[in-house]
Amino acid sequence: MFISNTIKSEIVTINPRLARELLEQNIGNRKVSKTNYGRVLEAMSNGEWELNGEAIKIARDGRILDGQHRLMVAAENDLTFQTLVVYGLPSETQDTMDTGKARSAKDVLSIHGYPSVNILAAITSGIIRDERWGLKAACATATGYPVTPKQVLARVQGEPSLVELTQYACRIRNKCAMSGKTIGILYYHFSKLDAADAQFFFDKLASGENLQRGNPILTLRELLFSLKANQRGVINQTYVTAVTIKAWNKFRDGTECKTLRYTPGGANPEKFPTPH
Repeated sequence: MFISNTIKSEIVTINPRLARELLEQNIGNRKVSKTNYGRVLEAMSNGEWELNGEAIKIARDGRILDGQHRLMVAAENDLTFQTLVVYGLPSETQDTMDTGKARSAKDVLSIHGYPSVNILAAITSGIIRDERWGLKAACATATGYPVTPKQVLARVQGEPSLVELTQYACRIRNKCAMSGKTIGILYYHFSKLDAADAQFFFDKLASGENLQRGNPILTLRELLFSLKANQRGVINQTYVTAVTIKAWNKFRDGTECKTLRYTPGGANPEKFPTPH
């Protein structure tokens, strides 16, 4: 199957059985990427995988040159997809494949004319991750929590207020020593609990005005600026998210707070806090 001494192409429906047969010839391919596998699985499972010209590429001897992640997802998850298959390729052409950069969520948003696409994509992806896996996953790195560019675009198109949220996060991020991504994700989550409180919390966190000693917002603000001043590398956003949630809960409870800590490891690891 797909054996030829000349280059040919055709549109093929790849079902799990055919995918397994093709993978039997998957010799000498690159190591499987969990991130890429998860991205493809997410897209296929949600019916987002489209016939767009990206081909499964096969050498003259039937060996898979490009497309192993798509084939593995179909074979291992009982999924079927339609694709262009190009076969009869010289084996050495594999060296020139995958040299381009995959189109990201920010690329897709930029094509559609949205502003501040880096932060908008990060916030929107984080909100989707929060809804699926929780705030700890939302504010950490994206590995293991796949969200497709198409899902991000659909969310922004269906919820235009995310653009305004992004602009707000960009305005205040330097004023409260917190990343725009984390601000946007937490502001969105807190707003679902109480919109007025969320606005007050972040406005005061940014300004620091009229906050008395023991106010959890002031305590958080001082901690964030201390972390920024003392941290040589990238600040751990999981930690920042946890202490911000703790400050939010204290603020909501009307409780004073002079210190904020979060201990995720050690002999007695702390449970990740839940905002209320």
